[in-house]
Amino acid sequence: MSVKHLSSNPVSFDQEEELQMRYWDFSYVNQVENDHYLIHGTAYPRQENLPGWGKWMHNLWITAYLSDEEGRVLARDLKVYPTQELDSQAGVPMEFRLKPEKMPSSEEIFITFGYRMQLTEDRYTDPSRQRPLTGEKSVFFASEKALAR
Repeated sequence: MSVKHLSSNPVSFDQEEELQMRYWDFSYVNQVENDHYLIHGTAYPRQENLPGWGKWMHNLWITAYLSDEEGRVLARDLKVYPTQELDSQAGVPMEFRLKPEKMPSSEEIFITFGYRMQLTEDRYTDPSRQRPLTGEKSVFFASEKALAR
């Protein structure tokens, strides 16, 4: 899998980092513990890039990726969130545990995130039953993620 096409940051430890993507901003701290990396922080929806009518998030998935300088994924962790109201101030708390097969040497290592989500006007709209290409304000879908190489 490759994340070369996604925005990423070099790994740093014990300091707050920020990463901006198309529909989400990520604020996080990375730590290393024994044989894995711990990432914790908050994902904030970029309200200016989302439709104003989108108030409820459905099927929100956020993935943290550890990659090498070529974008090859060394480790990943996925979190799936329940339906919730979109809140650009509070954001979405996140915590990931990334365990590569072997701890990388001194080569450049990077962190990035992927996501997928659906937005609807109300909590009870079932996004799977909508036809998003009708032009109606029914479902907004956004996704950025790793690609198969």
